[in-house]
Amino acid sequence: MTLRYKTRVIIGGMFLGLIVILYFLSESILLVDRGGMAGNGFGQEAAISLLILIIVGVGLMFGAVTLFLLEKQVLSRLSRLISNIRSIGTRGDLSARVSIPGVDELATLASAINGMLAALEQSKDELQELYQNEKGLRQELEDEINKRVEFTRALVHELKTPLTPVLASSELLTQQLKDKPLRGLAQNINQGASNLNQRIDELLDLARGEVGLLHLNSEPVDAGQLLKEIVNSVRPVASRNSQKLTVELPPSLPTIHADAERFQQIVLNLMSNAFKFTPSGGEITLRAKKDGVNLIVEVQDTGCGISKEEQKELFEPYHRMVNDRQRLSGLGLGLSLAKKLVELHGGTIGVKSRKGKGSKFCFSIPLEAAN
Repeated sequence: MTLRYKTRVIIGGMFLGLIVILYFLSESILLVDRGGMAGNGFGQEAAISLLILIIVGVGLMFGAVTLFLLEKQVLSRLSRLISNIRSIGTRGDLSARVSIPGVDELATLASAINGMLAALEQSKDELQELYQNEKGLRQELEDEINKRVEFTRALVHELKTPLTPVLASSELLTQQLKDKPLRGLAQNINQGASNLNQRIDELLDLARGEVGLLHLNSEPVDAGQLLKEIVNSVRPVASRNSQKLTVELPPSLPTIHADAERFQQIVLNLMSNAFKFTPSGGEITLRAKKDGVNLIVEVQDTGCGISKEEQKELFEPYHRMVNDRQRLSGLGLGLSLAKKLVELHGGTIGVKSRKGKGSKFCFSIPLEAAN
C-alpha cells in the first residue's frame, strides 16, 4: 500500500467518523428538543439539519483542500523523488541529479542526495584514475618479470652447461683414480662442482618462486617409503659428522598427493640445516605422523638453537645466523625455499627453538592436493 493511498484512506476515515459523530449529535439534540419544545419542533429540526449539512459541507471542502495540498506538496513530490532515485539506480549514472523544488524537508533531502551523488561521482573518477595507474604499473611489473625470467633462464643455461661435464668428469675420475692424493683432488673438484650446482638450483628455484613460475607436479606419494629413502641417503652424512640419526615413524603413513621431488627437497633442506648446526656427537631426529587431514613432519636437533629475534627472519631469503656467517657456507636459501614449497603444497612450516637448547622444525602438508 503506497503512502498516497494510505493518506487518502486516513483522511477519508476521519471525515466519515466526523459525519457519524455529527449525525448522532444531531439526533441527541433533536430528542431533547422534541421532549421540551413540542410546538416548534419542526422548525428547530430543519435549522439543526441545515446546520449539520453546512458543517459537513465545510468539512468536506476542508478535507478536499487538505488532500489537494497534501498531494501537491508532499505525496507527488515524494513520488517524484522515489522515481528519480530509482532511475539513477537503474542507469547507474552518478552524474544525474534529483530535482525537487521548494525549501522544505523534501527539498533538503533531495539536496543531500545530490551531494551524495556528487561525492560518489568524484570517488568513481578517482577510482578510475587509480585503476588506470595500477594497470600501467602492473604492465610495467609484468614486463620486468618477463625480463627477469629471461635473464634467469639465460644465466642458468650459461652456468649449468659448462658445469655438467665438470661434474661427470670429476665423478668418473674419482672412481678410476687409484692414487689417494689424486683421488682426493678429484673428490674435491666433484664436491665443489656439486655445491655450485646446488647453489644454482637454489637460486633458480628462488627466482621461479618470486615470479610465480615455481609449480608442482602432484601425484600419489607413499610418504613412509619416501621418508625412509631420504633417511638412507643422509645416513652417510651423520656417520661422517659423528652424529646420531634417529627415525621415529609409525608402522604406516598415508599416501599423500604431493610433488615427490619437492617433498624430498623440503625434508633434505631441513635435515641439511640440522646437520650443519649440530655439533659432533649431537642427535638429529626425524618424525612423521598423520594429524587429521594433514601429514606432520618434524626435524629436531640438539644444535646451538636459535634466538627469538633471529626466528622472525629465519625463513627470509639470504638470511644466515650471525654467529655462523663466517664459519659455514651457503647462501641462506634452504629454509626460504622450504617455506615456499610447503606453502605451494597448501601447508605451513614453523620452528620452535631456544638458544643453546636445539631446534625443532615442523611442517604440515594436506593429504589431498592443494588447489
